[in-house]
Amino acid sequence: MLGFGVAAPLPEQIRFNRDVRPILSNTCFKCHGADESTNEAGLRLDLEAVAHAPIIRADGSQFTPIQPGSPAESEVWKRIMATEASEVMPPPDNLHQLSDRDKAILTRWIEQGAAYEPHWAYMVPERVDPPVVSQPDWVSNPIDAFVLAKLDEHRVSPSPQADRHTLIRRLSLDLVGLPPSPEEVQAFVTDDRADAYERLVDRLLDSPHFGERMAVPWLDVVRFADTVGFHGDQGQNIFPYRDYVIEAFNANKPYDAFLTEQIAGDLLPDPTADQLVATGFNRLNMMTREGGAQAKEYLAKYNADRVRAVSTAFLGSTLACAECHDHKYDPFTTKDFYSLAAFFADVKQFGVYSDYDYTPEPELKGWNNNHPFPPEIEVKSDYLVQRLARLQSGWDQFISDHAARIADDPNEMERFSHWVDTLEGFLEEHPTGWEVQVPTSATSSRDRDYLSLKDGGLISISSEDIHDDMWRKDTLTFHLDPELRDIGTLKIEFVPDSANNGSITRNPAGYFEIDLQWKIQRDGQEEFETIDMAMGEASAPTRNYFNGWHAPYLWDRVHSAVSLQHDGFFYLFHPKRVLNLEPGDQIVVEIRSRDVGSMRLSVSPLGMISPATDPVDGLLDSLVEAFVETGIPLANDPNEQRFYYRKEILLCRDGWTPTMVTQATEPMEIRVLPRGDWQDDSGEVVLPETPAFMAKLRSSTEGNRQTRLDLAEWITHPENPLTSRTFVNRLWKQFFGTGLSSVTDDLGNQGEWPSHPELLDYLAIEFVERGWDIKAMIKLIVTSSTYRQTAKGRPELVDLDPDNRLLARQSARRLEAEFVRDNALAVSGLLVDDIGGPSVRPYQPPGHYEHLNFPIRRYESDPDEQQYRRGVYMHWQRTFLHPMLANFDAPGREECTADRTLSNTPQQALTLLNDPTFVEAARVFAQNSLLEYANLDVEDRVRALFFRTLGREPTVEEQETLTHFFAGRQAHYESDAAAALAFTSIGNSQAPEHLDPVELASWTAVTRVLLNLNETIVRY
Repeated sequence: MLGFGVAAPLPEQIRFNRDVRPILSNTCFKCHGADESTNEAGLRLDLEAVAHAPIIRADGSQFTPIQPGSPAESEVWKRIMATEASEVMPPPDNLHQLSDRDKAILTRWIEQGAAYEPHWAYMVPERVDPPVVSQPDWVSNPIDAFVLAKLDEHRVSPSPQADRHTLIRRLSLDLVGLPPSPEEVQAFVTDDRADAYERLVDRLLDSPHFGERMAVPWLDVVRFADTVGFHGDQGQNIFPYRDYVIEAFNANKPYDAFLTEQIAGDLLPDPTADQLVATGFNRLNMMTREGGAQAKEYLAKYNADRVRAVSTAFLGSTLACAECHDHKYDPFTTKDFYSLAAFFADVKQFGVYSDYDYTPEPELKGWNNNHPFPPEIEVKSDYLVQRLARLQSGWDQFISDHAARIADDPNEMERFSHWVDTLEGFLEEHPTGWEVQVPTSATSSRDRDYLSLKDGGLISISSEDIHDDMWRKDTLTFHLDPELRDIGTLKIEFVPDSANNGSITRNPAGYFEIDLQWKIQRDGQEEFETIDMAMGEASAPTRNYFNGWHAPYLWDRVHSAVSLQHDGFFYLFHPKRVLNLEPGDQIVVEIRSRDVGSMRLSVSPLGMISPATDPVDGLLDSLVEAFVETGIPLANDPNEQRFYYRKEILLCRDGWTPTMVTQATEPMEIRVLPRGDWQDDSGEVVLPETPAFMAKLRSSTEGNRQTRLDLAEWITHPENPLTSRTFVNRLWKQFFGTGLSSVTDDLGNQGEWPSHPELLDYLAIEFVERGWDIKAMIKLIVTSSTYRQTAKGRPELVDLDPDNRLLARQSARRLEAEFVRDNALAVSGLLVDDIGGPSVRPYQPPGHYEHLNFPIRRYESDPDEQQYRRGVYMHWQRTFLHPMLANFDAPGREECTADRTLSNTPQQALTLLNDPTFVEAARVFAQNSLLEYANLDVEDRVRALFFRTLGREPTVEEQETLTHFFAGRQAHYESDAAAALAFTSIGNSQAPEHLDPVELASWTAVTRVLLNLNETIVRY
């Protein structure tokens, strides 16, 4: 029951909650518990009054289920001891059967009076004084007294304290999720001050990376992800919620305020932007915009999800089964479930996030699969502001370097001067910087004569037949014959036109969508030459989205916003290379649309012109920048840098970003759904109420309708027995590998009696009385002697306590997926430790998103420093989780997850050996060692690498093994230099040219072994 060996003796005094309730819940409550619909014989073994009362059979005979003091007179005891299949309970076909030990416990319990207790988790915690123990000098704080008292009961002594090398690595991984540097290890090991350990704890708690460490398990329980999960699994705008969580932990926001802001931040007086961002919690349920989905069905799904999330995340209770019937094990009813759902009836949401004929949503008119999921607000992102400044500085330096190179190279200066002269001649003829194009021909794939060309190159498409066959798009083809020979930018304008009622579109809804392709037809050639576009951008905000994000740049699809229907605006398309046209060459533009209205086409010799300003305004004062932006590269200089800076600067959106929030609206009607059937409206209408069997703050019948703010107040009320217990139990798991009650998402009957119940209640009370201070509770735990014990196994405890529930030592635990990656990046020196910001996209196997549709995904791994950011920021695709995350047991976050599964598979080793992130980390680790330890011999370099990886010196055997391994790899790569070069070329970062590829590959093989060690990915 506590993880002890099967041979453990029976307790002298049987306790119902500790010993009996788990047995009955596992084997009996399914048929003889709280769910009246499946209760058999009217017998409820979860209620003392019923279980002890005589029952009269249909034939008039009488029996007593449990007769206190007399097993022989107890029908339950007779049935569990029966041998006939027709008599024995539970029935032979029942999944869970009673063991001999179970039967012995039930027998002794009845003999001792069969006393019941209220379920421990539903009782308000009561403070118990720390017990008197055998080794008071070992007690650092009350935690140790409770732990040592249990050890004394079993005549077991605690383990000695871990060595300082282990302590600092343990504490660093536990509090910030990163390994300590060699310098930090050495400083702590040599710090002889009495409070050295406490100083270390305080420093780590104050680290900005503390919030990132704490956010990972929190994001699991609130089911945070970058995509919506259902059907197309489209992207959603929500990263500011993650930043809020990280900052809340860093600022040590009181836990009650933390929960209140997430549940009902929008209902607080004058809510701040952060409090509104916090309400993204209510929006993290899965959503759909699938054609054919029924809005009513999905509204029911969303409501049910929020009940499951709140009950599991905050209350440690499983209410999921109460969606269809009364809970079979705990006293939650179906009415309780829907009464909790009614608290969220005011959350503005759309069952299906599109405007379909069968489910009209006027607010979503014209939305497509890439569009986000409102309501949203725009908020300032500190990370984006800082990134924008870095990018702008990088771009300025990029231009400055080019100017210097031009000035120093006569050939480049000659080429540059010629370009300036040509540009000046063009601008004299075209002061706007644009050469407007009048198509030499214009055709329609539907052979309709509704194109008209007007003065100034305006192409007008009449509004005739707009409702005819709306789903069939027309393809318009225009041939252009520019006078300009070298083209840097192409432009298409959309202009209000009287032929379209003063609108830019023929569509009465006020928007249009087009697919657009630019091509070149060379003189005398039948085949077209596709123009390879680097990017495109718009002069005004539009409804162009890419994987759920509003895209300030785009490729070939244009979707206008309704708000722009009477305003002219334009798109610029930037070819990857300057278009060099010869006489007779033509540009061909194909536009596929059913509702585009009036437009104009133009070309310019300039490139990367800002769409928000006059195309040539100020550019002649910065001719070098204009020259570089046009894409005429210097010798041996690639064009890609200019597009990288342009895209990334645009993506920063001046530091602003949208994020999903909760917006209160008129509450929808909530009914009890019989068996969870969303089509069955026969159930009673319910108002917001907390579970009937638990203490209430007030009733909705006594005043106004209760709100989410009332729910938050009830959840965080000091007398709510579940909230503080749930959180401190999860904290304990974070620092010991297992909660004091091991089932961290269920403190109910199917959970577990705590290994140290008085300690759990002591911590729960302390948490509330200390003002819900999270850092104070963590400091209390990690400064205990219990936490500081060595994790070395003890043979004498293998049978008595195989799972270390007595806490006679610390527990080793494998790092969570995100921290496995963080650890490798940190050790190698690759880690970029910026805080906050959008999700990042690490390397991913080609084709992993091949089957994602609506929309089809273009996974592009980050090309810059974002590639090396922490795992907490990794893009979370619910239905196609990153393989590295999946291999190391991260959840898809389709549902609230309070406890990750733990596996040990060959795929994990293969990931560490072959994932480009880890191979690159190993190579950078090796190259840094060649630079930093240039004067060390092989043995000393092995020792330095080992210490940086694990924070300790290698043993003699480990030293010899790695040294021998290096020699073998060196011989191999000396015979295959091509393999060495390929091995050291993986990843975005480049190895220094002066390093010998053979030596680098040989040391990379060594560091790859170090990063793959079990000790590297395990916290001891």
